[in-house]
Amino acid sequence: MSQHTQQYMQENKRLQKRNVIITSAVIFAMLLLIALIYNITALVSRNVRNNRLERELYAIIQLIEENDGHIAFRNSPEFIEDFARRYLEMRHPNESIFIAR
Repeated sequence: MSQHTQQYMQENKRLQKRNVIITSAVIFAMLLLIALIYNITALVSRNVRNNRLERELYAIIQLIEENDGHIAFRNSPEFIEDFARRYLEMRHPNESIFIAR
């Protein structure tokens, strides 16, 4: 082999290595880009779900507070006495009930 042919073959090998490295780098960059897009999409989806769950939690907390108020009212002696008089027809001892007609 001549020196010119050897130089050509060495140059060709160097160019092939360079092409392999560039192709590998491009493929790696594409994979990183795909992973980045996937993770951004997943993050946005999780944030949307988190916001929805926070709104639901706030609504549930409000409902619990409202129900606590109803429970406290219905446990009051005034409510219990009124309920007993109206629906159970109960009365205090020595008390007469008059019905207006």
